[in-house]
Amino acid sequence: MEKEFVPYNLSLRMKQLGFDEPCMASRDMNNDENLIQIPLYRQAFTWFREKYGLCSWIERMYTADSICYYRYTCEYKKDPLSKTHEVILSLKEYDNYEEAELVCLEKLIEIVESKSE
Repeated sequence: MEKEFVPYNLSLRMKQLGFDEPCMASRDMNNDENLIQIPLYRQAFTWFREKYGLCSWIERMYTADSICYYRYTCEYKKDPLSKTHEVILSLKEYDNYEEAELVCLEKLIEIVESKSE
């Protein structure tokens, strides 16, 4: 079940971006005021989509000789008034879905952090 939850370090970064949704798990950092909500991956991806318009997905792909790998795609508007979308496609091939999902979530966090600067 633990693999369903976002790692603590990414949950902390999400909190710094404004994530404060009720979650099944949390971690206390000294007192209740510093409670870190630990979301499920699904909650995290939903939050990024609803709050920041960041859509993402993981795809299973195959090489020419039928070896399976995974990659992620993120799509968003750089400017809310623009009709065009920015698309980030991972060029790296990941061995499993969970690895691609983790790297995709890290990318979403980086995108929002860069917008905040």
